[in-house]
Amino acid sequence: MRPSEIHKVKGILITLSGPSGVGKGTVISRLMELSPEIKHSVSVTTRPPRPGEIDGVQYYFTDKEHFENMINEGEILEYDSYCGHYYGTPRKPIVDAVENGDVTILDITVPGSLSVISNFPEAVSIFLLPPSFSELIRRLESRGTESPEVMQKRLAKAYHEIEMTQNFDYVLVNDDLDQTAGRILAISEAEKHRYKRLKGIEEALLKH
Repeated sequence: MRPSEIHKVKGILITLSGPSGVGKGTVISRLMELSPEIKHSVSVTTRPPRPGEIDGVQYYFTDKEHFENMINEGEILEYDSYCGHYYGTPRKPIVDAVENGDVTILDITVPGSLSVISNFPEAVSIFLLPPSFSELIRRLESRGTESPEVMQKRLAKAYHEIEMTQNFDYVLVNDDLDQTAGRILAISEAEKHRYKRLKGIEEALLKH
């Protein structure tokens, strides 16, 4: 008998953070191919879509005024400003997913992840690192979407973010896509069996 059959188990909220260019979006796409039951919370941003991005898939794209209205209405769980644009997490889908027992993963900035941890102490935080800083530079340059000035801002930000690795529960080096996705699945499975998520299961079991 599974724990969920004798005791209501809350879902798991996983935050995945790391410097721009580390491959968070690619890892999440592969993760969801391997485990379709994992939910990906789509963030809201005021930056314009990049080529190939679809509204409601990679992000919900909106303008600054609407985003600030969402903040004022308490509809944003966390948000951050990065390179002149807002990025944030809608609150309601997260709350609903946790109550329903779902595993939900967030692709958010480092400060955003730390903010979620403050609001949801049981959240599982994962920091994604590149194999090397020179590889991160190569990945960012290969995009060809930013000016040299924006590139320098991203690199300076990345350097600072990597120094914050110690604040996260888990650290993964993204040098192999399948291995990285597999390790996140392993973390998720292990976290399901932490007693803090199953508190009271012994009492429920003794009644059956």
